[in-house]
Amino acid sequence: MNKTAGRVGWMITPVLFAGLGQVLVLKTGLLAGVATPLDRGVKWRGKPLFGPLKTWRGVIIMTTLSALVSSAQAEAARRSEGLRALSPFDYKRINPWVLGLALGLGYCLAELPNSFVKRRLDIAPADTTERWAWVQYLVDQSDSVAGCLVALRFFYRPSWMETGLAFATGLTLHIGVDQLMRAWGIKRRAYRPSSEVPNRLATAGTGTLSRP
Repeated sequence: MNKTAGRVGWMITPVLFAGLGQVLVLKTGLLAGVATPLDRGVKWRGKPLFGPLKTWRGVIIMTTLSALVSSAQAEAARRSEGLRALSPFDYKRINPWVLGLALGLGYCLAELPNSFVKRRLDIAPADTTERWAWVQYLVDQSDSVAGCLVALRFFYRPSWMETGLAFATGLTLHIGVDQLMRAWGIKRRAYRPSSEVPNRLATAGTGTLSRP
């Protein structure tokens, strides 16, 4: 079990550090020049495709930082026999930069269907309706975790135990980061249920930092 937990921790580390890095970027307002919406303001039936909070900044941060952390892990595994035994990846066969980029991209892409549906239903980004609010919140927090696990399977086939533990751990950490963002005032609920988006709504990134 300890070995399984170690492999799971190794697998989720790139995206975890990328998400924490994105928190700092949004908190400090860095890279504002690339905080442009992925949908470029395009609307479908009078409503945004994804909304202003799904931006290129988030994609750039999540993919770049995930790739950097994955590369650092590979180098650490090459230098340490203990870490090499802990890693589930064969870095002789897998490019760690591609692995990290894929995990970050899977994280971002998996959020888009949920955002698309919520815009159709006039549900605010990072918000829920009164009915079944807790279910909606869990979906908001788990979609990107599932996206990472899908991307992971192109590089490593985890066991069912590893998959379940990775999903549960990733979801728990994601909720923790989400609550941290709310406590720091990074997430705001300023949104009108219509095609009009208030000017005061801050533009944020995707991924952990700009929930659907």
